[in-house]
Amino acid sequence: GAAMGLEYLHDKADPPVIYRDLKAANILLDTDFNAKLSDFGLAKLGPVGDKQHVSSRVMGTYGYCAPEYQRTGQLTIKSDVYSFGVVLLELITGRRVIDTTRPKAEQNLVTWAQPVFKEPSRFPELADPSLEGVFPEKALNQAVAVAAMCLQEEATVRPLISDVVTALGFLGTAPDGSISVPNYDDVPPPRQQADQTSGEDPVSAEERERAVAEAMEWGVASRAHSRNPSAANSRNPSTANSRNPSAAHSRNPSAS
Repeated sequence: GAAMGLEYLHDKADPPVIYRDLKAANILLDTDFNAKLSDFGLAKLGPVGDKQHVSSRVMGTYGYCAPEYQRTGQLTIKSDVYSFGVVLLELITGRRVIDTTRPKAEQNLVTWAQPVFKEPSRFPELADPSLEGVFPEKALNQAVAVAAMCLQEEATVRPLISDVVTALGFLGTAPDGSISVPNYDDVPPPRQQADQTSGEDPVSAEERERAVAEAMEWGVASRAHSRNPSAANSRNPSTANSRNPSAAHSRNPSAS
């Protein structure tokens, strides 16, 4: 819902609109638990033509603002993607973005989670404790991978919100009530692109990139199916129809 609202602002509006203040408090739920974006007081028209960003006085809510926007005041649609990653991480962990009641090392949610992002085997550590360990692990891993993509320090390597929408569509509930998680065991691992200056273990980096690649593969498969259903079915008949049909509702601000 909230991601689809951002998708409308970024991809359908002309010129695009940067929401600039995405946070949990600005996402409202109607009686059917459909998410609605509220409070557009800080929204700003995005860059047009050859411009890559718009300059603005830094505004927003601490903890949700993208790091490059905080440093430079340069605003892009990828700034909203970062903020969405923070909200998604809050949902996964059951924690607030800033919680001064916790030990100092855990007060900033993103800072606390960043080391875990580098080790896919530790992804279950991020699950909301109230779940008491009862959750589909692969769905959790994919959700964490999407959040990690959105929270990349470098804005240019964050996904577009449209890719996030299609990826998250596969985390919904299937028509029979089961969790819909496609099987991508045949997806080849991505090319190794570990940052050698970061000291990140190459094996952990490859595992993490594979998880990210799987999440993005959801979006690719979804687009292929929506553009040419017959071709998508012929490529992968076992998973072509696994996406929750209810996730493909109308893309407009009132439905987001």
